[in-house]
Amino acid sequence: MRRRQVLIGLATAAAFRPPAALGQWVTRDHRWPPRGPWNQALPRELPQLFREFNGIDFGHSHLAQTLLETQDPERVERARLEILDFIFSSPSVPPDEEQVAPTFIRLVWEVQRAFNWAHTFHRSLYDLFASGHDDKTGAYRRLLADYLDKPEAITPAMLDHHGKLWSFPESKAFRDRFRTFNTQIWAYHWLQAAVYDVQLLGDAARQREMMPKVIAHYHAYLRRPPVEWQFMPMLMEGAPNFTERFPEAARVFDNLHMLHDNMDDVLCRPDLFPTLRARRDRMMAILPIYLHRSGDRYAEYRMAMGGHGGHGAMAMGPRPPSAHDVLEGRVTPGDPAKPGAAGEQPTSGGDHGKH
Repeated sequence: MRRRQVLIGLATAAAFRPPAALGQWVTRDHRWPPRGPWNQALPRELPQLFREFNGIDFGHSHLAQTLLETQDPERVERARLEILDFIFSSPSVPPDEEQVAPTFIRLVWEVQRAFNWAHTFHRSLYDLFASGHDDKTGAYRRLLADYLDKPEAITPAMLDHHGKLWSFPESKAFRDRFRTFNTQIWAYHWLQAAVYDVQLLGDAARQREMMPKVIAHYHAYLRRPPVEWQFMPMLMEGAPNFTERFPEAARVFDNLHMLHDNMDDVLCRPDLFPTLRARRDRMMAILPIYLHRSGDRYAEYRMAMGGHGGHGAMAMGPRPPSAHDVLEGRVTPGDPAKPGAAGEQPTSGGDHGKH
């Protein structure tokens, strides 16, 4: 029934067209991943994880389209449940996000292009670490260089997530208005981080052995979103070993996830941005802060030298566990908090192997 509702919603969305005055439309704009012997290793070696990521792609798009159309709590909650249905259906192919969120993608295609290219970088790295490629560090360097070479690439600079980028007039609107949905989105981001440290523990066979524990923990988050979280999971928290070894990618993905939060906040404040033009203008004002091509033009949004992610004195609430906390049984499925005292550094996985 909910799948039928999703299809009806998509048909309705097709009629919800922004005015032509918004300017030039882009109907198709997709960049293919770089070629490499690791391409498609993820669906081949870790098919269940591949399916989880397909569900996440639908979740982001369906949320954006829904918030453009309504702020009604019942309709937004219905969209959240539709996403859960889709995720738990274990979709075998990625959704066409332009069909899921036609208005959002055409309204701010530049934002969607940045999302898509960062998601492609994500997928390329998952493929790489699932493959038997010998020189993973060298391949990572090539993939990173190719990613950053494109104009829509998100910066690997350390941005001030908890400070200036969380202090806009609209900031925290999605978290505070739709807390359950918000932490469902954050659960997606926790999974996307945590699996990297699982992948660093061994070859594809070893990954297949361990990944179900992390996926089960994620599913527990979906069934009971960790509403205790006050801020998005950081890569250092879910995947400390990956962050240490591949810091540029970790920062790109933290910045990507913060950009998602910023966009959702804009969509949740029709009082501040009452028209499609106003929403587009606001989102397009934020986007350049995150782009690598902007260089130092937005230096005020970067962390000061010696900063530690900008946590500072901010009330963070419980922080998520690392992949190693889950694998080693230091937390129970769905536990929102890592073990130990608040403010403790993420737990490393120790002997995580070298690739």
